[in-house]
Amino acid sequence: MINKEMICKNEFNSIKSNYIPKRLILAILTSFGLLILTVIQTNFAITNSLILNPHHSKDVIIDDHQLPYTTSKLNWTSVELGYLNSIFYLGYLVIHIPAGFLVHKLSATKIFLYPLIILFILNMLMPLSITRIPSTYKLNYYITGFVRLIQGLCAGCAFPSSHGIIANWCPPGERGRMGGFIYAGLYAGPVVGFFLGGFTAKYAGHYSIYYVSAILGLIWSLLFIYLIYEKPSEHPTISKEELIYIEKSIYDVKYIYDEKETDSISKVPWKIILISLPVWSICLAHFARGWTFYLLLTNQPAFLNAFGFSVTENGTLGSLPHIMKVLVALLSGFIADYMRLILLWSTTNVRKIMTCTGYIIEGSCLLIMSYVKNSYLGIALLTIGVGSSGLMVSGWHLNHQDLAPRYASVIAGFTAVIGTSAGIISPIVAGLLTKQQDLIGWRHVFTIASFVLYICSLFYMIFASGELQSWATQYPYKQKIRLNSEKLPVLISSFQHDLQENISSIKQEKNLKQSSVNRDH
Repeated sequence: MINKEMICKNEFNSIKSNYIPKRLILAILTSFGLLILTVIQTNFAITNSLILNPHHSKDVIIDDHQLPYTTSKLNWTSVELGYLNSIFYLGYLVIHIPAGFLVHKLSATKIFLYPLIILFILNMLMPLSITRIPSTYKLNYYITGFVRLIQGLCAGCAFPSSHGIIANWCPPGERGRMGGFIYAGLYAGPVVGFFLGGFTAKYAGHYSIYYVSAILGLIWSLLFIYLIYEKPSEHPTISKEELIYIEKSIYDVKYIYDEKETDSISKVPWKIILISLPVWSICLAHFARGWTFYLLLTNQPAFLNAFGFSVTENGTLGSLPHIMKVLVALLSGFIADYMRLILLWSTTNVRKIMTCTGYIIEGSCLLIMSYVKNSYLGIALLTIGVGSSGLMVSGWHLNHQDLAPRYASVIAGFTAVIGTSAGIISPIVAGLLTKQQDLIGWRHVFTIASFVLYICSLFYMIFASGELQSWATQYPYKQKIRLNSEKLPVLISSFQHDLQENISSIKQEKNLKQSSVNRDH
């Protein structure tokens, strides 16, 4: 009997060692989709720096006979480029909430995939709209603005649909890990975008970055179409064990929360959410993140150009702050876990410490950086500042689940609108203040950014909360879902759930039921 059990166990472990969980493949491809999306957002930022300073770049040919469609032909001002940056985020802002309804009514994977395919195709058209369309009456400028608007609408569909993908595929006990892994692609995007863009612009021409990003996106699309399915039950090659584990876990949560009640829009406490100070503290924290994130995403190459860096140096050195941010973001989960589970600090204090520490360090570095003249010292301060903001991933990023697990997606949609509005405002402010493209103009830009971080940090420190709100649940026992979701993994290897234990428990349940039936007979 023992030998038979050992043989079965060895066979199971052998199958398990060769089997890649389908939800892990889904997490990787979804993360890569967000990464390529962010890479594409950096393409126009690199072009901005070349349009504004074509004669200052060491790597750009500006001889009209050698390169007839070079950026020196464009007379777009920093203000006009600021509007082109902002119109992308206007499209993103407008579509965010409607896309959430489409995800609920149609398909999360389709709403994630198809708009991104359109985005990739439009990216290939960007060089044509900038250089090939006549500049008479600034026709090329307005066509480029229209393309950017449609790209923003497509990009805005990715984030609510990614939440739908997680809801369909991710067991509640893995949402923190799986969600963190997926959204790491969002913050890794600038790393890849600026680094790849710098080298591509140098050796293949700066407009080639649009084609390279789009081709990578289309290759990703083919993989996503072939490998990803809407729900685990629709996947033809998913293991029975993984399917049982995912569906049972998700069903348990839906049963406890009463899915029909939480899906009813009329029963969402909109008024209380809109006047809740803890919710507004997340909104302002999201706004501060949006201000600095979108400011750097759209203007960092132009700022580094003011220091005299070449296109290649711009790409390589410009990726350092975002590399640091990704590393700190991944580490922040373990730091927060140590604070809560070992030091036994309250969730409220952990969220406040992680958010405010990251923002205060970032604001201070940006403020000091705006007064330094040494280019490499400026890069060092930018790296420390942007990197430290990665602490927020274990701060306000997770705060939605703390306040109201039942309405977390509603709150996330609301805070995303507030946060994205910063993506519209900050590029325009940067464009107005940097007309001369000198360090003095950038000093004003980063001084304002630092004060935005300070003010939002102060508001968050005073009004934020990590406690389950009274309006978020009617029954105290539902709070156990929040407590379970807060248990973060101590090792990265725990990302893969031990299916064998889960299956054994299911079998034991069935055996107990069967034995009781036999006794009755």
